[in-house]
Amino acid sequence: MIGWINGLLHNAKERIRIAKEINPRSFRSMAREISDLADACAQVCTPQSEMLRKVEKIKREMSQLTELTHQPEFRKLSVQRKMELRQSLIQSREQILESMQDAPSPTKLIQ
Repeated sequence: MIGWINGLLHNAKERIRIAKEINPRSFRSMAREISDLADACAQVCTPQSEMLRKVEKIKREMSQLTELTHQPEFRKLSVQRKMELRQSLIQSREQILESMQDAPSPTKLIQ
């Protein structure tokens, strides 16, 4: 009996966690964070570089995603689809952070 109740509580907690992760506000927050990271990355990238073009594309896509989360169609997406989108956003954020780390130093002098 206690195991059954614990199972129900665990399932309820898991559903609440997933609901928070796929909430449109969560996607807007992640999109804003990625856009901010892209802005920072654009500052360390060299002008006319391939990375700068990718950063601009990422910023456009995050803007589109933010607009999409305000649409009723976004709520109609399946939970699986939203989880895949969330995972993709997490990977994008990691890639931007890696590119910023790989960017050449703006000066030759050690600060």
